[in-house]
This record gives sequence, C-alpha cells and structure tokens, in this order.
Amino acid sequence: MTLREKILKTFIVTIREINTHGGPKEFFEKYPVGGMYYSEGEPLLDENGLEMGTATTFEKLNECKKYSKKKLLVCADGARVRGQQVNLHVQNSLGGSGNLEDAYQFGRIQGMQMNDKGVDWVLGPSIDMCLDHLMYLTAISDDPEKIAQIYRQVVRGIQDQGVCSTVKHFPGLGTYFVNMHIGPGANNLPFDEWMKTYGYTYKQMFEEDVMCVMTTHVSLKSYDNEFTDGYYPIATYSHKLTTDLLKGELGFKGAVVTDALIMGGMATGDLVAETVQAFKAGADLLLWPPVEAAEKIEELILNGEIPMSRLDDALERIERMENFRNKALENKAYEEPDCKLVDEKILEIAKHGICQLRNDIGLLPLSAEKYKKVLIVDVTDEDKYSSELLKQELIARGMQAEVKRDIYDVPSRVCWQADIDKLQAEYDLVIFNVNAFFVAQWSVPHMLIWASHLFDKKKKLIVNYGSPFFAVDYFPEDPTFIEMNCSPSKETIKMLADGLFGETEFTGKSVLTK
Repeated sequence: MTLREKILKTFIVTIREINTHGGPKEFFEKYPVGGMYYSEGEPLLDENGLEMGTATTFEKLNECKKYSKKKLLVCADGARVRGQQVNLHVQNSLGGSGNLEDAYQFGRIQGMQMNDKGVDWVLGPSIDMCLDHLMYLTAISDDPEKIAQIYRQVVRGIQDQGVCSTVKHFPGLGTYFVNMHIGPGANNLPFDEWMKTYGYTYKQMFEEDVMCVMTTHVSLKSYDNEFTDGYYPIATYSHKLTTDLLKGELGFKGAVVTDALIMGGMATGDLVAETVQAFKAGADLLLWPPVEAAEKIEELILNGEIPMSRLDDALERIERMENFRNKALENKAYEEPDCKLVDEKILEIAKHGICQLRNDIGLLPLSAEKYKKVLIVDVTDEDKYSSELLKQELIARGMQAEVKRDIYDVPSRVCWQADIDKLQAEYDLVIFNVNAFFVAQWSVPHMLIWASHLFDKKKKLIVNYGSPFFAVDYFPEDPTFIEMNCSPSKETIKMLADGLFGETEFTGKSVLTK
C-alpha cells in the first residue's frame, strides 16, 4: 500500500461523503477508504435523489462494497434482521433485570442483526453510568460491578457471532449534563474515583477481549487538565486520554474509534484540522471524517510532525479487528440470523426488566370491579401512542378508560386544585404515563408533573418509561410506581397490563443502587 492508502484505511465514511464525491464507483476509485458506516432508516435525499445523511439502503451498502477495491470494514449502531417484527429499546431492561443470560442473548441477537446485513462491527454497547440525576441517556446502572458483569456478557454474545464489539463512550458519560452532540461534555470524577468506576468497567471489557473502544467528546480534567480556549481537552483530541490513559495505563490492545467527527461537542469549524488532531491523539479509526484530511495527515507524516509509528500503531490495531472478523467468516463461526429468535429474545428481555418499584398501599393488582373508570394522563409531549395502547388494554379488561393530555386542554389550569377535585370525583383511578427519556424533554407538561402531586395517592399510579431518577426527584412520595425500563409498544404495554392486573409478576428491580 502507498502511504496515502495506509492513511485512508483509518477512515470510516458515510454515504454522504461517498455521494458528495461522485457516488460509489468514482469515490472508491479515488479514495480507497478502510470502512463505511451503515445506518438503516429513511435516507435523507437531495434534489437529485442522492443520500446526503448517514442512512442508506442495504442495496446501496452492497453497491459500495462492490466498488471498493478492498474489503470494507462496515460498522453500524444497529440493524434489524430481515423479517424482524419487534423493534424495541431494551438495553435498559438489562439494568432492570440484572439477568446475565438476558445480557448474553442481547449481545447474541445484536450479532445476528449485524451478520444479516453484512456488518462487521457494531458500535456498542454503551457502558456508561447514571451518576448524575439529569444525565440518563445510555446508562443502565450506577453500579460499576453490575455494569461490568452485564456488559461482559453482552460483548461475549456479540463476538461469539463473529462480530467486533465496541464499548463506549470513553472516558464515560453520566456525571455531567451536557449532551456531546450539542456541546463538549465532561466526566467530573476525581481520578481515583474514576478508576474505581469507569476505569474498572473498561478494564473488565478488555478482559473480555473487546475489539474496539469509542472515545467521545468528553473531558476528564482529573487526568488531562490542560485548560485551553475555555475548555479542558476532550478525549477526541487528547493524547493523554486516548494514548496515555486508554492504551497505556489501562492497557487496551484493540482499536480506538472516534465518536462522529461532526458533532457539536468537538466542532471548531475546521473538519480537516479536527480529523488530523484526533488521529494525532491516538485514534486508529476516524468516524465520519472528510476524506480531504488524508492529504493533510500524509503531509504531516512526511514532514515528521506525526511519527510514522502513529500510523503503524493504527494499522496494527485495525488488522487485529479484521483478522478476528475474517477468521469468523472463514470458519463460519456464527449462527445463521433468525428473525423469530430475535423477536422472542427482545420481548423476553423487556419482560424481565419491568419493575414494580412501589406498591406501598396495595393498590395493585387492579380490577375492573374496584376501578371502573380510569383516566390516563399523558405527562409528556408525545403522540399518545403508549397511552392509547394502555387504554385499549384496560377497556379489554372491562374498565372505562380515556386519555387526556392537558386534562382540560388548558395547560394553565391543569394544576389548580379545584379542577383536580372535580377529576378525583369523576374517576376511580388516575394513571400518569411518563414517556420521556430524560427530564430535558419535558416542555408544557411540566405543569402536569405539578398536577400529579395534588391527586389523591390512594387512587394514583405512575408508569415511567424514562430516567430512573424521575422516581427519586419528581415522584418520591408516590406509593404506586412502575418502572418499564423499555420503550412502549403493543407488546410491552400488554406486559404492563398483565402485571397491573396480577396476571403475571413484575420481576425487575430498580436500576439504581444509591
């Protein structure tokens, strides 16, 4: 390989980058990159019908593979097995159940999903921790030992299917509420605490021989405190964090990939300079870079500003991933993707994670005889999907049920005690349906959280699909509380109703230990 070809092997591009440079045939002729990012979903098309986002079709992915001069290392955040019917967010269910067999099956089905689409490498799992009450995006627990036990099984399940696994987001989300898609985040732990928590979980993943680690646009000032231009250095640009800590002190032998190089958390306005700095810091794989950055990296290697050893290190680590994947494919060391099994396992995992957090006054199980008329209040600004599904389940069990969002459709009045008194006389039970991932998603319905506290606790039930901290911060006094730990769907709402009526048992536990 020429020096330029070696450099481009570290580039993982999107369909947008490919189409911006003439489409698959022309692009791969000129830019023999090492890999491609694949995303399912509705492609973002320009006026000529070309994909200009990250999503593309399975057919287009295969077209890109065809025109690439060498085998592409294809990665994805997720995919579905063809024929798969159930599509749920169930990673948080693993925290609710703590079931290690579920964790392995979660990894196993992710491996199947990747293999069905010819994806070599999944950008997961996220092994972050929920240590800050406002920061709940990707974390399933606040306990590093629990996280390590669960995610070792997930990584094993993925890699037993011959698919490379990635753990992220190094140095760890969960201590500071800034979303790195929008601005630079931070991990605020003292370094000794970091080593006992995040450092511990990463070292456990390395014992499982995870193939890849993703760094992200988050600082760890207790390790790299070189304050510049108003910021502590984020891992994306930090040689201390990526090379000294991750590859050095923690001893990671696999490949390091950046988080997407277009996020607000690392944007300086110069994508080429940002890509170069990430490579200099120690990233082996560059996610969504501009291909023009290869020329700048080549120039800096030739003039000695970037040592050739930096590129050699990246290529060795990438080769380790490629060898793992190629060996699995050659030996057929994986199961054939099974859409029925995937659907079954997803629903099993979801069911095991549902938690009856509180039933302190014995309101559950419900019965149509005791609660004839039920009001379901949509607490979040959503499409009433989950509430309408729950309404149908209650009606099927002999109750009268209706859904209201603003109760009287007058947001300024929903918290007045006089209005609530009328509702309390009219309904036997009020279910507050909290379908927000984390608190920053709430808008007008903040008032409904206020209103919920004014209802009689003896006839009130909270159902929460989002942050486990809601129970602590916003509903600490409510005696009847269900944590779903998964996204709402027809199947999971039926599981909820089955448990509410005592037809099945809620077996999950709180994801929080503190």
